[in-house]
Order: sequence, then C-alpha cells, then structure tokens
Amino acid sequence: MKFGFATYGIRPDDIIPLARHAEGLGFHGIWLGEHILEPREFESAHPHDEGKTFVPVHTVARKMYDMWTMVGGILGGTEKLTVTTGIYLMSLRHPVATARAAITAQQIGGGRFQLGMGAGWWKEESEGLGIPFELRHKRYNEAVPLLPRLFNGEWVSNDGPHFPFKELRVTEWPVRVPMVFGGTMPKALERAARAGDGWYGPMVRPDEAIGYKQAIDKIRAESGLTNPYSFQARVWGEPSKEQMQPYVDAGFDTLVVPSETLQGRLDFEMTLDQKKRRLDEIAKNLGVGR
Repeated sequence: MKFGFATYGIRPDDIIPLARHAEGLGFHGIWLGEHILEPREFESAHPHDEGKTFVPVHTVARKMYDMWTMVGGILGGTEKLTVTTGIYLMSLRHPVATARAAITAQQIGGGRFQLGMGAGWWKEESEGLGIPFELRHKRYNEAVPLLPRLFNGEWVSNDGPHFPFKELRVTEWPVRVPMVFGGTMPKALERAARAGDGWYGPMVRPDEAIGYKQAIDKIRAESGLTNPYSFQARVWGEPSKEQMQPYVDAGFDTLVVPSETLQGRLDFEMTLDQKKRRLDEIAKNLGVGR
C-alpha cells in the first residue's frame, strides 16, 4: 500500500518543507489541489460539501497557489516523492500549454509526475477567467484526447472548436505522463475507466469510494482493458490501519490523507513544526515507511 497526503488549503510556503519531511518519513507522494481565484460573491456549491467534508472547499482560510510553480518546486526539492495534480482544472487550460508544462514536470522529476485532471465545478471561477461555465465539459472532452498524442511527440493538429491549431508538436521523443482522472458522475467514471491510467477519488465515506471503484472496474472489465491502473482514495476519517482496511480490502493501491485531516477541521494557522509533528503521528498510525 502506498500513502500520500493532499495539500489544498496548506500555506504555500509550508508545502515544500512538508514534502521533504514526508519523503523522509516514507510517504509515497503528494497530491496538489487547486483553485485559481476566489470570487468575492458566489452561489456555486461543491458537489461533496453537503455534510461530507469537514469544511467548505472555498473559505477565506484556504491558501491558493499556482499549480505548475508548486509542481516544479516540489519535484526539484525532493528525490523520491511522486507529485500528482489532484486535480488540475483542465477545462480552464489550453491542451498544448498543459502538455508543455506536464512534459517539463516529468523531465524535472525523472518520471515522478502524474497529471490528475477534472472539469471543475465552480461556475464563478470559470467566469472570472472569461470561460463560459456551460462549455467546461465540451472543452474538457476536446482537450483530453489530444494530450497522449502530444506526450508521444506526434505532430498534432486540431480543428476545434475550442482549441483550434495547425500541426505542431511539443517534444521530439515520447514522454510518459500518467493521466489520472477525478469525478464521480457516470460520464466521468467512464472517461476515467477508458482514457486514464488511474482514478483519484474525493473525500467521501469508504463505501461510497468503493462503489465508484467498482463502477470503474466494471467498465474496464466489459471493455477488455488490462493496462496497469491505479485507484487512489482521499480517505475518510482519522488515519489508522483499522480505518484504512476497507480501502485495502477493496483493492485501492494508494491512500491519500486530506489536508483537512492533517490540519484539523478549522485550524489553518498551525505552524510548520506543528504540521510536521502531525504528519509524524499520521505516519506512525499508518505504519508508513515500515
């Protein structure tokens, strides 16, 4: 079993020191969540906020950072830790620029990067970037199939309508970038099953996460897909071997401790040393590095 932790909501200047500390403890990886901006006013509700997460996904206490700057910083500042964007808001980005950044990340990290993607849910964030929210799935569905071809070093063109471009390439040789998908709706699970190298689940109760995994397993089995596949769960509850057992029994290979668990329900002002001690406690309870 591999263990990691998620960073969304952690102070940006604490993340790289925590990543180094986690690497020393034996954690496998770090997952970077993101939002690009905070609208002053909004009505959107996160699909997993209704009594399922400790605190709202969007609060003034949350700390934001640029995804690619943080990916490069962690990969450059560690030697073994896997870095996953969990998740990267693909519908808000151009696929060519994304491929360029992901390839560079993989080169910096020597193969330790995974591109985790989702379409996003925050209407006001999309509108703040000048992107119509109702087009997010169409943009996402157009962008995703282009990425493997760009990673492979192919000459690629696209007719659009959202990302039209003439023939180009971003690398002269193939660069392997695993693609991990988020999402829990039927179409998202089908995309994850068919197009991805893995699925990264939201912080929901074990039985719900297991249900999503079973749906993906069913699609892959019916489609005859046998490529290596990773199931990554953002775990519910206080981390312990007993609490994690349902995930283990269900066949998840990677368990990710949410930042809410690391920092506590509302305490986003913990010092770096306090966060390190909390990570020490979690590692001990899970048997990380043993």
